[in-house]
This record gives sequence, structure tokens and C-alpha cells, in this order.
Amino acid sequence: MYKWISRILLTVIVLTTAALVLTASTFVTDAHMEGWRLMGHMTAGGALVTVMPLFGLWFLRRAVSHDQSTRLQRAGFWAMILASLLTIGSVFACMLPVLSSEQMRTSTTIHSYAGFAIVPGVLMLLMGSLHWRRMKSMRSSTPG
Repeated sequence: MYKWISRILLTVIVLTTAALVLTASTFVTDAHMEGWRLMGHMTAGGALVTVMPLFGLWFLRRAVSHDQSTRLQRAGFWAMILASLLTIGSVFACMLPVLSSEQMRTSTTIHSYAGFAIVPGVLMLLMGSLHWRRMKSMRSSTPG
């Protein structure tokens, strides 16, 4: 049961991260995000904000144990969690009435870069998970 819940949470994270990167592609062209891109980004962002902490708590036991995960899995997990916290925190700061306009622009820039930094963390976690699965597979004729 643990494996299935982990797989479902990781699948949702991968899909929402892909949706967020696709809808945030206007950042690269320095265009304004509006319309369906903005709505899609907000929807996927809400899903990521919900699922990321759940996955973080669910996977934490494996992320601190050297005999339950690979080094790549642990590095990807922590990179993904830290980038997510920075992404979520920077956009949350913009919603509070404490930042000036210039600070809000800086915060949205931090949000953009930190959001794109989630992608390498997710990819490292995926590659580490596939490697771990292959190492622990009973069907494999060679370990590792």
C-alpha cells in the first residue's frame, strides 16, 4: 500500500510540475501571463501546494534513511522540497500587505526561478526512484 500511495503522489507531482512549467513559459519570453495560462497555472499551483506537503511528510522517513533510498532520491527530494517552499513562500509573501511594489516584483522573480528549480529536484527523485526500484526488484538478474 505504501508503494502505491507514493507512486500516486509522485505522479501527481510530476503532472502538476509539468503543467506549471508549460503554463509559466511566458516567463522565458517576458510576456504577461493571462487567460487560460494564468487559470491553468493557478489550478496546477493549488494542486502542487496541496500534494507537495503530503508527499514531503509521506516520503520523509525514506528521505532520511540511507538503507531505504538512494543518494539521488534523497538529493532530489530535498531539492524539490526546498525549492517548493521557496516558491510557495515567495508567492504567499506577495499576497500579504507588507511588501512594496518593487519588493513584490523581486518576490515574483524569486517565485519564477524557484519554481523552475523544482524541475531538477523532481527529475533527480524520479531517476533515484527508478534506480531504487531496479535495485530492489526480485526479477532483476543483476543487482544495481
